[in-house]
Amino acid sequence: MVDLNNKNIEWINTGRALCMIFVYIAHCNFYYQNHISPFYFIYKPFYLSFFFFLSGFLFFKDLDNFPYYKKIKNIACKLLWPAIVFPSLIWIPKAFAHSNEVSVYAYLIDIFGGTAAWFVSTLIIAQLLSLVLIKCFKTRLNVMLVISFVTMLSAFALHTIQAEPFPWYYKSGMIALFFLVLGGLTRKYYHFIARFISTKYFIISAVIYLGLMLYNYYYLGYFQAIMSVKYDNIPLGIVSNLLGIFFMLQLSHALPIVKWIQYIGKNSLLFYFFGGGVPLVVGQLAMLFIPFDGYLMTAIVTMLCLALLFPISYVINRYLPWLLDFSLIIKRINS
Repeated sequence: MVDLNNKNIEWINTGRALCMIFVYIAHCNFYYQNHISPFYFIYKPFYLSFFFFLSGFLFFKDLDNFPYYKKIKNIACKLLWPAIVFPSLIWIPKAFAHSNEVSVYAYLIDIFGGTAAWFVSTLIIAQLLSLVLIKCFKTRLNVMLVISFVTMLSAFALHTIQAEPFPWYYKSGMIALFFLVLGGLTRKYYHFIARFISTKYFIISAVIYLGLMLYNYYYLGYFQAIMSVKYDNIPLGIVSNLLGIFFMLQLSHALPIVKWIQYIGKNSLLFYFFGGGVPLVVGQLAMLFIPFDGYLMTAIVTMLCLALLFPISYVINRYLPWLLDFSLIIKRINS
């Protein structure tokens, strides 16, 4: 039986690592190949929604005695702080690489307007909205799920009025809120849901999900993107997200415990912050020295990027942990 009070839940680490690996696959493919294949259609609906789902599974803990101050502190110190620091460190090189404007105004909008690290900005907004729901409805997660679903639909409506992500990808956060609450609801009923986590249901979920995604690829061609708040077909997009989450829930439980996968899962946020710059550099070098294209190039660049991130993350965790947690700076000042 899984101990839900354990901060280190192995299947969650596996799930977060898989999502982060797919982030790198998507970035490496998008930056250099833009190769649209059935594989892209398969991982597209879940590699972000499942990550938000897992975040919600961890966030909606101890609702009877919810630690509001601790959650707010974590958002400020472990999400907001690195969302400012890491993008700031690479902001100028990134601006030149993408031919963006380089000015103080552009920097302030990008960094403090929350548009430099869209995923973390989205997660911050979703968690802040979650705090409001918990404050209003305490433990009534069913009610929160309904409200978060309406909030998600409202985000699509707002996108038709104002398509820009500024400030802080708030519309993406409104979508992510639904998946966070869904994760919290799954946590609440986990021991019941665990009955449906088995080889049998893994096969069933895989057949249904993969079948729908392949049908979408060959006959429909609909995309869904939380970042851009754009679902070509909103009902199909949401169904794809939900089926993908259930499939990944099965897969995360089915896979064996692998140390390097667990490491990525535990350091997923750190891997994310390097998910743009490292593929940019490695990809450019790969195009010069590796004579492949298509998904073979994507796979090679992805593996090189992930291998490079292990020593980088070790150095940061070992010698510069304050980059990831502002509370360590406060503690040092007060000591």
